[in-house]
Amino acid sequence: MHPQVAAVLAQAQRLQSIMDDQLHKMSSEVFTATDESETVEVTLNGHQHLTGVFIEDGLLRRGAHTVEQRLNEALQHATAAATESIEADRERIDNLVAELTADWT
Repeated sequence: MHPQVAAVLAQAQRLQSIMDDQLHKMSSEVFTATDESETVEVTLNGHQHLTGVFIEDGLLRRGAHTVEQRLNEALQHATAAATESIEADRERIDNLVAELTADWT
């Protein structure tokens, strides 16, 4: 095999590994957050899908509007944590890909 072809294949394999690692992280990572009063807790997975909700006993008696506000607040906190993690991952991956492809030019 030509040395340049072997080098490109090695780089492609490394790129595939970076993507596989990220997919694994996204499938195993969770983000849990509460509202300010800690009466509602939500859990998002690495794809930002809602996977769990806990509502404190007695909160439903305060009415749908209160539950909605607290649920939305907890969701905003969990989404913010997930977004921060995704942005850090994106920056990390961009840097890895830049290093990997620096020799291609």
